[in-house]
Amino acid sequence: MKKFLSKMPVMIVFLSLAVVGLLFYIVMLARPVSYGMTYTWNHIVTEADASIFGEVGSEINMTIKIKNDEKMEQTLSSENNGEPVEAWIVRNGNQFIMIPVTMTEEEYDTFVEELKADEAEWNAIWAGEGEGMPVFNVNAFGINVDLNGVNIDMTCTGAIVFASVFGAVELILITFAILSTIFYIKARKDGTAEDLSDVERIIDSQSN
Repeated sequence: MKKFLSKMPVMIVFLSLAVVGLLFYIVMLARPVSYGMTYTWNHIVTEADASIFGEVGSEINMTIKIKNDEKMEQTLSSENNGEPVEAWIVRNGNQFIMIPVTMTEEEYDTFVEELKADEAEWNAIWAGEGEGMPVFNVNAFGINVDLNGVNIDMTCTGAIVFASVFGAVELILITFAILSTIFYIKARKDGTAEDLSDVERIIDSQSN
């Protein structure tokens, strides 16, 4: 293993994979939305929120899947069998609001255009002052919203699993990249390192 890792081509491959993987990992963790992944919230109805969700003691299951900056799917069911309902959204950084499902695409475009044209109203919405328009705070791992006094924390399990698995893979790549670099430098000092010219020479001799 040490001899294998001390080769320049091996070191270059591991360093390249570690750097590219790390950049990809950082981007995935820093992104404001996990597009296409499902955010979930499971809740047992209490007396405090029975007026919103129904019978006390019943289980509420809510999911949100954000397709892009304009559309999302939502399910809300007390029996875990709700049908997905597509809704329009307006996103502003790490926040978004839902607007009437019945809007046509033309009505949606007009609504957003008019909303952005009024700077005071636009800022008021994201400050949580828009009437009937709760603000959803979103990141790659979760969504939080205050719905009529009920705090809803949704979790994106897929993003969490990805972060854990890819994080472990990236750690392995970084470890091998460091070991390979150390072994290669040591081999160079010992005069036993195999660089790219050596590899090319070996390939040429075998082909002849």
